Amino acid sequence: MYSDKISQAQDLLVKRPEIVENRPVYEAILQFYSDNALIETSILDLISLLKSKKIEVRKTSANTFKECIYNLLDEFPELTAVKGMLRYYEAPKNFDWKECENAETIFGEALTQDIYGWQPDFWTLFEKETELCGLTVVFAQGN
Repeated sequence: MYSDKISQAQDLLVKRPEIVENRPVYEAILQFYSDNALIETSILDLISLLKSKKIEVRKTSANTFKECIYNLLDEFPELTAVKGMLRYYEAPKNFDWKECENAETIFGEALTQDIYGWQPDFWTLFEKETELCGLTVVFAQGN
């Protein structure tokens, strides 16, 4: 059974068939709204993201949250100039919250945020049966 947020996300996404057909983007958005998110998500962030015409996804994994940030920024420097994003980390069991928060601070400082039009900007976290940390970013480019 899908959660209420996943159902709401699917209802919004069906209005954008190009996103539904783009399986990596579609699946990343549904994961973002899944029930086991450790930080509560809001469907309003998706509504804001869907105002943009072009939505993409990028993923990376590494030994630490900081390494995920650095890998993503090195591989995809265009992320520093996006119009908004939803992102989620995948963490090993018994992870250190402070390490994740520190990585988020580094990421936030790297982003070029136009205070008049940069949104959404929200992240959450999932615990997984894995040894590596992961980071998935769903982002909007242009209007």
